[in-house]
Amino acid sequence: MLIRPGIRVARIVKEWRDRAPSVKEFAAGLGTADDNAIHLFKVGKHSFVGRASLQGRTVVVKWRELFSFNDRVKCAVGASRSFRQWRGARMLARAGIPAARPLALLVQYGLSPAETHAGPSQSRANPREWLILECIPGKTVLQHLADRELSLRDQHALARAVGVQAGAMLRAGLCNRDHKPSNVIASFEDGVPIVTLVDTVAIRRRSNPGEMVRMLATLLIESIGVGVAPRGAIAFRVLRDACAAWLEGTLARPLGSHPGDRKALRALIRSTARRIDQYVRFHGDPTPKDNPLSEGPAPTGAGGGPKGA
Repeated sequence: MLIRPGIRVARIVKEWRDRAPSVKEFAAGLGTADDNAIHLFKVGKHSFVGRASLQGRTVVVKWRELFSFNDRVKCAVGASRSFRQWRGARMLARAGIPAARPLALLVQYGLSPAETHAGPSQSRANPREWLILECIPGKTVLQHLADRELSLRDQHALARAVGVQAGAMLRAGLCNRDHKPSNVIASFEDGVPIVTLVDTVAIRRRSNPGEMVRMLATLLIESIGVGVAPRGAIAFRVLRDACAAWLEGTLARPLGSHPGDRKALRALIRSTARRIDQYVRFHGDPTPKDNPLSEGPAPTGAGGGPKGA
């Protein structure tokens, strides 16, 4: 079956359906003019992540070239990274857990007529995906750890929020297989921390103590790898509140209503801490391939757009 070159809207939120043509124009012209400038903060060989303005609204754009045959098949059946992130965000939203909301998902099969200058033999190229998400204000948890500007009280409040978030996910029957602190945005409203997951690709319908160990260990591993690991008291606060939130969901009642609750919580904390220690020690070199604390590339505008954008 011949698929005509061009961009199609694969997913779009209900209130944006009448904007579909302008969203397609935005994707096609991204980074090619000053009014379509994009601030890139993560660039890969066949992908980038950046911040741009769409109809006066700041959005995050994830662009990815489907380079391999496996990538193209996954895109065709709705199982690529962008489709998985869309579904993961929807699952978290239904559970009442804050996550960056996807606004539109677009797929391009080959070059558009305007991009085709080399004749019919080059009129097709690797498919591409654009995922447009709402922009969440605030810093990542990893940035907060690196900046060390929070008061002791705010550090403990943020640690509690991160722990409760992990426990709430597990209580809802969900887990995040890539629960890095660079994927969690934290902001403060009247001194109360709000944590929001911005990368939902690895959300799965699974909940057990092993997944809790994996999530909490992943939070530690990335921070250790870039040299900003939290103090022991802060790490313990995350562990304790995650265990408490998960245990409440397992028991289907608030903790403290039974004489054995404290003993059960202590036992869960001890066993989870031992397994986290083993997970971290046997993980290997924790240094990330790309340092999430490094400054991203400069904004691109006319004449400096990302390849394929």
